[in-house]
Amino acid sequence: MKSFFNVFVLLFSVAIYSQNSNVHFTLRPTLTPDAQQVIFSFEGDLWSVSSSGGDAHRITAMDGIETNASVSPNGKWLAFSSNQYGNYDVYVMPLNGGKITQLTFHQAGDLVASWNWDSKTINFLSGRHNSMTNFTVNINGGTPKRTFDHYFNTVHNVVQHPKTKDIYFNESWESSRFAHRKRYKGDYNPDIKSYNQKTKKFTKHTTYRGKDFGATIDKAGNVYFQSDEYKDEYNLYVLQNGTKKRLTNFSTSIMWPQVSANGKKIVFRKDYQLYVYDVDRKSSKKLKININNNSTIQKEQSYSTKGKISNFDISPDGKKMAFISRGKLFISDVKGKFVRKIETNSLEAVQEVKWLKNNK
Repeated sequence: MKSFFNVFVLLFSVAIYSQNSNVHFTLRPTLTPDAQQVIFSFEGDLWSVSSSGGDAHRITAMDGIETNASVSPNGKWLAFSSNQYGNYDVYVMPLNGGKITQLTFHQAGDLVASWNWDSKTINFLSGRHNSMTNFTVNINGGTPKRTFDHYFNTVHNVVQHPKTKDIYFNESWESSRFAHRKRYKGDYNPDIKSYNQKTKKFTKHTTYRGKDFGATIDKAGNVYFQSDEYKDEYNLYVLQNGTKKRLTNFSTSIMWPQVSANGKKIVFRKDYQLYVYDVDRKSSKKLKININNNSTIQKEQSYSTKGKISNFDISPDGKKMAFISRGKLFISDVKGKFVRKIETNSLEAVQEVKWLKNNK
């Protein structure tokens, strides 16, 4: 009996994971500072999995959609956005689990972009004053602060440099609302830019006529980003001594790379799955994820009435028919071309139907 039970448990486990090991539509991945864990959005919740692959564990289960996860550089906090109250707001929680705290309450959508290196300040994109620009909010809450007051009015994809404190960003809609659109060439192309609020120094780091955007920076100051310069598909690049260098040569695009704080690994989405780039080995590998889904059943289900009519009656004028199937009442024309369910008490089963002389 014991052996049978062990075999049953084994088969049950295999049945759960075998159908979910090739997970698609995983979104907005990020890494913990030590590059050991990947956090991503899937089916509206945040999940965590080892950066070498394996079983994923659900982190959140809020009513809305949780996305744009970002881990503080000190590895203690997880910031993300959720729309459980209609619009997206910024939330924070301990990385190892605990109380979730809402930090923003504006009617505009607030989408987490990154942490500053003090592990106290969160950058987020919001349209609360214009189309879109960057704001910061403290981990303890308070009134969010607009990063730029009178310029750079479409700032997004903000990340802070750990050494110079320069703010790296993009400005074009081609790197925000139309980030998915490849092969744009024109005057409104996104470039990697930075600005130092103390020295007032502005720097344009890339000059490619196409799309360079989505900077992510490790604690050593290495700047990685995505560009469609190679075969018009997004690939991973790095700024090396001020020069743009390609790191991958995929024939299909990557999206939203994120480097770990220690600079060891970079995670990104490709073909709606997660990939991890090993910086030392200079190689990418698809992340194999096992998702343990909850077994549920929809309350409302569709049934066929064919062959399951328990009672019926034809109207006196011979044009209509009423019938019972599975305890529900239906009406149709006598040829059955038009059928409509008649609502009755959901707690009761209808057993018999009879037309009156008025045909109604």
